[in-house]
Amino acid sequence: MSGELRIVLYGQSGQGKSTLGGIILGNREIFTSDKDSKKCRKERKTITGRDVVVVDTPGLFKVDDDGEEVVEEIKRSIKQAEPGPHVFLFVERFKEISQEKLDALKTFQDTFGKQAVDYTIAVFTTKRKEIDAAFMQETLKSLRRLTDQFQQRYFVFNIRDEQQGSQLDELLGIINKMTGEKCQPFYTSKMLQEAEEALKTRKETKPKPEEEWRSFYDRCGLIGMAVGCAAGYFICGGELTIRTCVTGNVIIFAY
Repeated sequence: MSGELRIVLYGQSGQGKSTLGGIILGNREIFTSDKDSKKCRKERKTITGRDVVVVDTPGLFKVDDDGEEVVEEIKRSIKQAEPGPHVFLFVERFKEISQEKLDALKTFQDTFGKQAVDYTIAVFTTKRKEIDAAFMQETLKSLRRLTDQFQQRYFVFNIRDEQQGSQLDELLGIINKMTGEKCQPFYTSKMLQEAEEALKTRKETKPKPEEEWRSFYDRCGLIGMAVGCAAGYFICGGELTIRTCVTGNVIIFAY
């Protein structure tokens, strides 16, 4: 396939994301040399006659990082991959599902929107020399909550394997197949803007904690009134009057 290929790497810190980006470009140290970088980094290389652009984003969930600041920086990857990335590689270790993996997925969906999922492939990295079939099957079963989100588009990449060339060819083949099936071949800045607006709307319509508590107390008050009326009805010999009902939280009985 001719034309430029633009890739954005996304994921948590320490999952092999930057190493994978380096492997794609033929220099596994190109992104890992600056491990403390909190900025997006863009590199390019011609691979078999095709320009390949890789944008590495800051890793999520570092203890000393401001989460919102990191997310804002990650958004800048779209500009660095102008006019937009053909694919997001959602990079995670090839291990059983964890809450952190699910949190990373939610942050991704909140940041880039539902449309971004259609441009995403999950890449699970491993350093195991050999992966037996039973382990592969069990781990993939555990990871289905992730892979289902991406319509089962995933790839297990051994970042220690000496035969990385064949793995890379296979991964690029999956990317080319996915992009070739789309009317809009890449994710756009307009899609990002729509995702930002959708997230803003959700935040504005979500009840604030104090509003939720106020609603809870109001419901409790209505329940208390109903119970008070019923109690007064029976205690007063079956006669329901205003005096058998509740004033505030105090039941007024008729004598």
